[in-house]
Amino acid sequence: MKKGQTLIEIIVAIGVVVLLVTGLLAGATATLKAAQYSRVKSLAVRYSQEALETARTVRNTGWETFSTYGSVGGITWCLNKAGSWTQAPGSCSPNIDNIYTRTVVFTWQDPKMNVAVSTTWTDGARTYRVDQTTYFTQWQ
Repeated sequence: MKKGQTLIEIIVAIGVVVLLVTGLLAGATATLKAAQYSRVKSLAVRYSQEALETARTVRNTGWETFSTYGSVGGITWCLNKAGSWTQAPGSCSPNIDNIYTRTVVFTWQDPKMNVAVSTTWTDGARTYRVDQTTYFTQWQ
């Protein structure tokens, strides 16, 4: 009888160890995924803020030039990592590190220009997005 109980105890102990290891691995995997998402989102926020600063620089060089970037209905522009603007005929393809797509929409709302930046990226089957908006006026 003692030998049978020992075998059952070993099987139960192995089962408990397997459950614990599985739980630890699941927790570690979830933590790594969350850390990766945080890193990628942090970069997306930085790229969106950078686009707003680039738009501010264009505004500061002259309102006449800046006002050509937008219209009442809005004009969508792609802004790559190098800071080059291209007008988007449809949508931008990933233009930053082949991961992020950064678009900037300039919409004229007299007497100000609404600038909306959207930075998107895809992770597997999900698409994520960071949006930031500001208004610029002719201050000089």
